[in-house]
Amino acid sequence: MNHCDSHWLAVACFSLFLTSVAIAEDDQVFLRRGGVVAGTLSAMSPTEVTMQVGEQSKKVSVAEIRLVSFADEPTELREARSRAVAGKYSRAQQDLQRVPNVNEATKNIRSDLSFYRALVDARVALTAGGDKALASEAMLDFVRSAPTSYHFFEAAEVLGDLAVAQGEYASAVRYYGSIASKAPWPEYKMRASLLEARALIDQGKTAEAKTKYQSVIEQPSRAVEAKRLKVFATIGLARCVAEAGDPTQGVQAIQKVIKDHESSDTELFGRAYNVLGDCYRVAKQPKDALMAYLHVDVLFYAEPEIHAESLHWIAQLWEEAGKSDRAAAARNLLANRYGGSRWSGK
Repeated sequence: MNHCDSHWLAVACFSLFLTSVAIAEDDQVFLRRGGVVAGTLSAMSPTEVTMQVGEQSKKVSVAEIRLVSFADEPTELREARSRAVAGKYSRAQQDLQRVPNVNEATKNIRSDLSFYRALVDARVALTAGGDKALASEAMLDFVRSAPTSYHFFEAAEVLGDLAVAQGEYASAVRYYGSIASKAPWPEYKMRASLLEARALIDQGKTAEAKTKYQSVIEQPSRAVEAKRLKVFATIGLARCVAEAGDPTQGVQAIQKVIKDHESSDTELFGRAYNVLGDCYRVAKQPKDALMAYLHVDVLFYAEPEIHAESLHWIAQLWEEAGKSDRAAAARNLLANRYGGSRWSGK
């Protein structure tokens, strides 16, 4: 390499360093599909954030946002946020405990810290265990203090999940309903309606749940995620049909879902096999029900709530089959891995 080349390489590296410093000092919106919008966050609402990028103002839909970081925020908050978004809630909880005093920080940083503390405490309480009532109060405090936060819809879903876990199904329907009624994006509305329907089933309101599932299936959106949500609605509808007295039709509907879709979608297949087990239980076919739930335990256990549900029924069905040792093993796994789940307490 000659002297001229070395000079230009040094200039390029120095320019890259300056650019990275500048970006680090900016607020940054990381998009779900890749890419970053860097600048100054000038406004925020439950549906969009506004970034000032140089002389231009750029609005970013919340539906497109993976996470937002803020200039001069503590490193511990940035690390905790990344882990929380990745679903590593216990590690995020540890990171948040190390965040230094932020009393002098900007309102955005203080607010984001409050949200992520409430979020990870809630998610840990719902899985490993913790005080769900306290987690609910922390999230409600966040919503009251930051009603225009871009975290609004996620906060509402967490509050709904906590309500379900505490048996407060009417409250859960109200929280999920706030998403379905206020979110401007079809996929958000559909997901919220699915959550509402599950809470209604837990209350024994099968007919109302069936209406919710049907509304999801009838949504005109053809987006990839919308199509996937319609499959979840089909799975939920099969359970409603079984509960209404036709478990055979429910079994047939689930078997078609399993045949027509890729098993790489572990959440979808986990829910499908759990509902298949539900249909077989209604049909008084305990061996087939057990085999369905065991599919989840062995193959589709990635989603904690879905796996916990299967373990609950596996323990019960093994006990009924006179296999107390296997029932105890399922109960122990449920208690040790998902002690905070509502299924652990049943």
